[in-house]
Amino acid sequence: MKRLGLAFSSGGPRGTAHVGVLRALEEAGLPIYAIAGVSVGAQVGGLYAAGVPLDRIEAMWAQMGGLQLARGFMPTFPYRGWSSGAEIVRLMRELVGDRTIETLPIRFAAVATDLRSGDLVALDRGPLADAVRASVSVPGLLTPVERDGWLLVDGGLSAPLPVNLVRSMNAEVVVAVDVLVPPAEKPIHRPNVLAILFQMATIFQKRIAELEIELERPEVRLEPEFGPRPPSYTDARHGAEAGYRAMRAALPRLLAELEP
Repeated sequence: MKRLGLAFSSGGPRGTAHVGVLRALEEAGLPIYAIAGVSVGAQVGGLYAAGVPLDRIEAMWAQMGGLQLARGFMPTFPYRGWSSGAEIVRLMRELVGDRTIETLPIRFAAVATDLRSGDLVALDRGPLADAVRASVSVPGLLTPVERDGWLLVDGGLSAPLPVNLVRSMNAEVVVAVDVLVPPAEKPIHRPNVLAILFQMATIFQKRIAELEIELERPEVRLEPEFGPRPPSYTDARHGAEAGYRAMRAALPRLLAELEP
């Protein structure tokens, strides 16, 4: 069987769909060789690569609830962002401790962006919790992470759907899971500064992902259907079910691609 790699996009609470994709693959008995993830995709992919059970990952959102989620983004008023992100690191370390990426049973890389150069940075060594923290650093919301001469922010700025990266990790068959928000899903009726900035980010991330798909042509691309009710961090099951359905429907094609 060929080596299976997963490219997990960013997408905020829609990233709960990544959990459902992993569950469908587990049920099918398909081993995963490598995962490259961005932002929430790095969080889910990193936890799974470290061996955290899917039920525990899914429960993470339910246990967070509104209060815990608010704590994760409480303002600490650092001059470079709204929050220090310390709560996110604490939650990760509760699940994986001080595990380093190079010791994980599944190859893994978290995608971040160097704010100084604009380059993609693949974090594939060092503490897992710190790599995920860098990957989720939404500019203006969480402070950037200083590491090895880089000033790291959200990987979605440079590679919101890291197909090329997971191929470079020697995956032979790539499943690209795209949970990015389609711009048309967020109509702007009364434009304000925040709505305009959010839509701007939505448009360019989706466009970068489309270009990545055109250039790299993953063997399987998934775009889970969430219906009229978008997922939320406190309702992980809805997003996970959408990811599960999408992966189950694509299994025949994937199995054919995995044949030697």
